[in-house]
Amino acid sequence: PVMEYLKALGPDERNALVFVGYQAEGTLGRRIQKGWREIPLGWRETIVINLEIATSDGFSGHSDRKQLMNYVAHLQPRPEKIFTIHGDENKTIDLASSIYKRYRIETHSPMNLETYRMI
Repeated sequence: PVMEYLKALGPDERNALVFVGYQAEGTLGRRIQKGWREIPLGWRETIVINLEIATSDGFSGHSDRKQLMNYVAHLQPRPEKIFTIHGDENKTIDLASSIYKRYRIETHSPMNLETYRMI
């Protein structure tokens, strides 16, 4: 529904969009934060962004590195593979490497739009 909200509210400068979470590089959220004023929607439609954009740092619903490592330590049964997919590229690669080194679990940190067959 977020795209429908953006279509309905985006053109009106009386509205505001407040980001309270991390927007990864290459995502629509990051583009809007960087000031994009037209968002492509399909082949022929665009969303015009006239609303106010604000970011409020400090909100997070995510675990930190130590919590994630502790979580992996207690997984039973132990997974065969772990994908680290949310965050800055160097941080996800580092977390994947640390998980592999400590627990010898196969890890992957895919690039944006990279795909893996899970079978």
